[in-house]
Amino acid sequence: MKKRLAFTFVVGLFALILLATQYGLAKAQTVTLKAVTAWPKAASEYKAFTVFTDLVEQTVAKKYPGELKIQYIGGPEAVKTPDQVPALQRGMVDMVYTSSAYYTNVLPEVDSLKLTNYIPSEERANGAWGYINDLHEKKLGIYYLARIGLDIRFHLYLKGKTIKSADLKGLNIRVSPLYLQAIKGLGGNPVVIPPTEVYSALERNVVDGYCWPSVGIRDWGWQKHTQYVVDPGFYNVPNPLLINGKVWNQLPQKLRDLLTEAAIEAEKRVVALFDDLAKQERPLLLKEGIQVIDLPPAEKEKFLKIAYEEGWKDILEKRPLEGAKLKELLTKKK
Repeated sequence: MKKRLAFTFVVGLFALILLATQYGLAKAQTVTLKAVTAWPKAASEYKAFTVFTDLVEQTVAKKYPGELKIQYIGGPEAVKTPDQVPALQRGMVDMVYTSSAYYTNVLPEVDSLKLTNYIPSEERANGAWGYINDLHEKKLGIYYLARIGLDIRFHLYLKGKTIKSADLKGLNIRVSPLYLQAIKGLGGNPVVIPPTEVYSALERNVVDGYCWPSVGIRDWGWQKHTQYVVDPGFYNVPNPLLINGKVWNQLPQKLRDLLTEAAIEAEKRVVALFDDLAKQERPLLLKEGIQVIDLPPAEKEKFLKIAYEEGWKDILEKRPLEGAKLKELLTKKK
């Protein structure tokens, strides 16, 4: 009897150990999030994404070793930029770091992010982040994890022709959908060209200039065909970090918390990082022989007034209710 009890005990103990081991293995199984970015690794914008991924990697190693991994698939060479958000919706990838300009065709109101007067942490505090996330979840099935910068301004860069006012009549300017309305409102002829084709467009005189943030033209070699940069800068560089909604909801709460905390911290760090990079960039451009066209005060005011009026006008025409709410949330009271 005692031998039988002992045998039963040993068998039971072995079974418990086996179950515990299997449970432990299941528990430690790595969750891998496949990510793509709208920019290649060589672009400055990619640095902002690595601020986030480095934070995630460090926190996972400290708190939950081996339980979460962000696998970088690539940039536009892996999934074309306009196809990235649709790929996210279909579950082909799990995470996308992009510009709001690249999915206004499916969510026009996201274009309002370029017009914000706030940094990302302020948008979280005043309810803007929550409202924007709600729009993403309900309309796209996507979780709006963060706006990781860049909180620097766009500028107009010119190849050869100069300007003395806010009137861009007669100039062919390369644009993305982000600032198309601004250039059109200022009298210029907007030409939509992907970043990968801008160099050849400048080389062949297809365009007289282009818009781009205050950091990054040297990443593409465009400074070789640029003679002027125009002040003032305008709009904000809004780069959302998005996750497939189903993937987000299936993550354990502790991993959702970890990603959220890393995103919030990355938002702060990227603002500081690109503020420093923007300060360093202008002297480097001057060294390259690029001259600054500093518009007179009245023309600066006119330039900005038209740019912002045209930006909000487009959004309000496409999405009156959502646009009005976003204008309220993203505009600082004077």
